[in-house]
Amino acid sequence: MVRPLHNTIDTYMGFGGVHPNENPKAKSWGGILEAPMLLVALWILLDWYLFTQGMIDHEQRRISDWIIWSFFVFETALLTALCSDKLQHLKRNWANIAIILLAFPLFYDTHQEFAVLRMIRLFFLVGYFTHNVRMVKTVLRQNHLGKTLTISVMFITGGGILIAGIDPAIETPGDGIWWAWVTVTTVGYGDIVPESLPGRAFASLLILLGITMVSLITANVSAYLLSRNTEKELRYERRELKKLLELEQRVDRIEKKIDQLIESKK
Repeated sequence: MVRPLHNTIDTYMGFGGVHPNENPKAKSWGGILEAPMLLVALWILLDWYLFTQGMIDHEQRRISDWIIWSFFVFETALLTALCSDKLQHLKRNWANIAIILLAFPLFYDTHQEFAVLRMIRLFFLVGYFTHNVRMVKTVLRQNHLGKTLTISVMFITGGGILIAGIDPAIETPGDGIWWAWVTVTTVGYGDIVPESLPGRAFASLLILLGITMVSLITANVSAYLLSRNTEKELRYERRELKKLLELEQRVDRIEKKIDQLIESKK
């Protein structure tokens, strides 16, 4: 039986994934299926868009429904089978079960009024986001990045409002905020451009802030990824060291038995 951990928001929402204390094979497959699940999430949105725009017909959407549903069944069945504590895994991922049962494509074919149940799959997008909140929180905690981002957001928003009163080319606070975010992120669409000298001077400060903020985010994300790799290497070294210690103990026992046999023959 695996050791329980405190529940997190993604667990309460039914998208807890594989338990951190599960067996290595289950955790490995859980990681492998994360990328395909992200593709499914993106396809759910794309499927909705294509149908509403009339780019796919009902038959094509029906095929899409079956493919999406089948993947949910495959992912849930495989990980449940691999987990040591199957009941715990199903409890942590109860939303997947709800999607499989309520979003069964045959309901749409026989009863059109059930078509609204397709929308339950969009709940998966929220679940996928919350499932990765912990990683985001860990990154934000490093070097007080969360506080830095909060201050930056306030400064950017305030700067956008301020530029509207400084530069005549920016007429409203809404345009100013849009310009500030585009400038800070170094996107530079060029749809709104300050024309006065004070406006351009203020824009220079925002550009410097944008470069600093992007550098901080990149550095902290890189540090987080490197720390995860380091932790994996340490776990591997501990396992290898444990094996060596066990082998050393076995050799010692064998040597003692050999010594005892030699002594008994004398």
